[in-house]
Amino acid sequence: MKKIFIFSALCFSFFNSQTALAWGGRAHAAICESAVHLVQNKNLKEYLQNKPQMMAHLCNIPDTAWRSIDGQLTAHGNPTHYINAEILGVAVKDIPTDLKIIITKYTGAENRIKENSKISSVPQDMGTNWWRADQFYRRAIEFGDQLKKETAPANSKEEQDDNLAYNKSFYEMIVSMGLMGHFVGDNSQPFHVTSDHDGYAAGHGGIHAYYEDASVAFFGPDLQTKIVTAAKKIQTTAKFLKGTNTIEKMRTLGEISVGEIKDILKVDPVITPSVLKIEHGMSLRTAAKRQPADFGFKKFEKLMTAQMARSSLLLAQLWDDVYKSAGNPEAKAYKSYKYPLTPEFVMPDYYDTASTTKKSTETKTKK
Repeated sequence: MKKIFIFSALCFSFFNSQTALAWGGRAHAAICESAVHLVQNKNLKEYLQNKPQMMAHLCNIPDTAWRSIDGQLTAHGNPTHYINAEILGVAVKDIPTDLKIIITKYTGAENRIKENSKISSVPQDMGTNWWRADQFYRRAIEFGDQLKKETAPANSKEEQDDNLAYNKSFYEMIVSMGLMGHFVGDNSQPFHVTSDHDGYAAGHGGIHAYYEDASVAFFGPDLQTKIVTAAKKIQTTAKFLKGTNTIEKMRTLGEISVGEIKDILKVDPVITPSVLKIEHGMSLRTAAKRQPADFGFKKFEKLMTAQMARSSLLLAQLWDDVYKSAGNPEAKAYKSYKYPLTPEFVMPDYYDTASTTKKSTETKTKK
């Protein structure tokens, strides 16, 4: 029982500290720039091939501009980057795709990774990465539907009019597609689909940033080429492309990702295992000592490339679906130079955020 408690405590400790961890900026940018070259729709590709840097920028917004916003908003934004199935006590593949069902069934239930604790908020305790990706997919579809109702610019003056209804709808559709890319990217990073986000429960503490950021930095300038090549090899067989909706596809991708944690840990060049002690409810951490990141890169390269390729492939498919739903507009009709430097934070719309915020505030007050 003592060992089980310690493992649970370790998992819970790092589940709560996950907010700063995700694929690094370079990986997110590479995933989205690679997706541009995997898009099938001719009109969409014509537009995106001139904007890969913009899509890369948008795909990093949730980890850049949105990390410094109001604390109340951050409390809702942070859990959108991961899924923590362990708190429910079920496998990733068995998590229902309907979040309302999970909330109804598990709110108040035992938290399986923290002894004598209940699940007070499913969205904040479990994370909502899959539903967040779906939210931006739906938003992109909605703006695409608006676009079909609008008249395209008739002259150069209208082309540069950011207030023209057509331009506004096109702009918001593309922005939503780019933001969606971040969360699709998160789902291919294996440590985003586990409570042991930083590897301490397995003696691999510090693995998260070492794997996704420090090691990724040693890819050469051909990173996108490697991703696109790997993606094309699985384009016709990838089971995560077969789902009936975005959430099903994300769940399948998450299942594949979490299954590769053992492969990463197997080749992680640890010299001295990490140590984490729980004393008086406090966690004392000593990260694992490892070989330098350039050495780790050689061990991880194939795994990282395959993982990023999966996200790029799924993202490209979702972008194609959005554009098709929008009526396959001629991209050359949109020539505005408006650039999404800092898109406004979008609150999750798939659960009662007001109620969750209230509970969070009450808990802090009691403490």
